[in-house]
Amino acid sequence: MFSLRLLTAATILGSAPGTTAQSGALYSCTDPQTARPVEIGVTICDASPTEALAARLEDDNLQQRSGALITDVSAGSLAQIAGLAPGDVIYRVGGVDVEDEVEASTRLDQIGDDADTVVNFLRGGRPYRVKLRQR
Repeated sequence: MFSLRLLTAATILGSAPGTTAQSGALYSCTDPQTARPVEIGVTICDASPTEALAARLEDDNLQQRSGALITDVSAGSLAQIAGLAPGDVIYRVGGVDVEDEVEASTRLDQIGDDADTVVNFLRGGRPYRVKLRQR
């Protein structure tokens, strides 16, 4: 059983700008061959900003961060219940910035059942966060 607290539930679960195929992906995998599954139910790779992000960064007041791009979310997983989705870029876990998929997977695998862990991520170039706890 999983427990979580959504800090911006309506925004996270709603449609975010920049996530549709029409607008172009804002991030891609640096090397799709290095994508790895993580215990919370996501597959992640190193995030690399695309030209679409560069073109929209200032005009749309978007953020650019290093981190891990979510490429897949397992049905029924903690990540899916929390509202994480493919295309989200995880940039901080438990208050610690993560620069790539190795750091992100290490931190995400440490999410325990004794305290909430805040996961910060970008969706459509805008920052969001969720609190996760294993049960």
